[in-house]
Amino acid sequence: MADRWALVVAVDKYLDPALNGVTYAEASARAVADALAGAGWPKANQILLFGQQATKTVLESRLGKLKKAVRRGDDLLVFVTGKGFSRGGAGYLACWDTQADDLTDTAAAVADLFAALNATKAARVTVLLDVGETPLPSNPVPADTLPQLDVDQLHALFDDSARAVCLMACAPDEESYAPAALKKSAWAHLVADALSGRTAKAADAGGRVTARSLHDFVGDELPRTLRKHFGASAVQTPQLYGACPADAILADVSGRVGGAENGFLLDPARLSRVVFRSESSGRVKDLTGFRKSFQMPTSATPSARKFIARLAAEDVKADLDEVFAAVREQVGYKRKDLDVSTGGDGAGTLRTPDFEYTVSAGLDPADPARVTWTREVGQFADPGFVRGPGFEAVFGKLFDQLVFEFAVPVDVSGLVDRLEDRLPKGVKIHVASDGTTCDVALAGFAGRVTVGKDTLTVRGRGADSAGLLDQFLAFLQTVGPLGEPAALPPRKKA
Repeated sequence: MADRWALVVAVDKYLDPALNGVTYAEASARAVADALAGAGWPKANQILLFGQQATKTVLESRLGKLKKAVRRGDDLLVFVTGKGFSRGGAGYLACWDTQADDLTDTAAAVADLFAALNATKAARVTVLLDVGETPLPSNPVPADTLPQLDVDQLHALFDDSARAVCLMACAPDEESYAPAALKKSAWAHLVADALSGRTAKAADAGGRVTARSLHDFVGDELPRTLRKHFGASAVQTPQLYGACPADAILADVSGRVGGAENGFLLDPARLSRVVFRSESSGRVKDLTGFRKSFQMPTSATPSARKFIARLAAEDVKADLDEVFAAVREQVGYKRKDLDVSTGGDGAGTLRTPDFEYTVSAGLDPADPARVTWTREVGQFADPGFVRGPGFEAVFGKLFDQLVFEFAVPVDVSGLVDRLEDRLPKGVKIHVASDGTTCDVALAGFAGRVTVGKDTLTVRGRGADSAGLLDQFLAFLQTVGPLGEPAALPPRKKA
């Protein structure tokens, strides 16, 4: 029986600091690896090279092992996310130990990677590259070295191949966007959703996800995802190189796809993420990095967003430092328990044993003179932690939203029709004329619950995080059955 093998490579931070880093690269790779495991690519057959493990020597060694392990008729998939560049018409992928002053000799050549994969006995080879245009190191590099892979080489390698196909996150001269809210690249997020069966759109009529159907799905959904997180000016165009194996099956999700579509609204199979969130606005001129000599942005262009990210860097760090000190004092964490990271996208993250806190600053597309600050906390090891004194002491009434993000879209009109057929006492429903969103107000609560096709948001005026949770639980008890996630902590008795 044919087997499936996967090689997953990702680097957040490189040994040479001149290479900078790639925000959420390893998180993106983990999401895809987990989705592959559920799609029939066994964990035992996955080779994961993250961070310091992703050296050029180790990568070459593992490719050699795959050549011995992969048998005739097996499938082989490679996912690489990080930095890429080209020189003299040849593409290269940066490894953890790649050196800025010796790029080509210390990076993995795309041609060598293709040759190693082609040397295996695999019947089909699928390559997924989450590599976008990234700045080259500040120290001198040869004039013919570009911060992108070479298009002509990719076409030459894959277009005539009878076994290999390549999906790339974006065109070589574009950026692969990684929203702070997703904590992974937008492209990898959609790939993971497709392989895990969380959306029916990625599968063909038989419920199978192929390289071609995956590429078509991401191409359709990515613009919407980017507009949601970055505005209309963000452009990213997924690429497909090769044709012959493009219809090879990557995942059979016929028994899983849209599993929650006809089930409970908050079925765990539908949920993608749960976070407490707050949003506030400030002036660009008030950012610590702003100087009187700077010119104010006039529109939310990519360069303007990067400009704001640089200006907000000190403010983001100050915010993280404040929360870092507070959780150490109020919760009692040791220094080694906490991990703080910042990227070049105006965002930063504090990871603790109990939760993950993120702060980000982004240019307001409606008013380029203002900055939108978003703060989130989620990834709870124990959801009951939000009711503890430590969480209250650190965050107080900071958050005014409890947000449930859906991996499987909601039929809002159908939900409204069901509720209005037997409207519970004390419930008022306001629905948009196009049926895309509805607001549900409950007697006894000052806030409201808004249901859209992609999110359910609980808003409460003057409520703390536990109060938002109480309002949500009351919503479930009044409106249900919506399938309350078992992990949610119960309301404390008075």
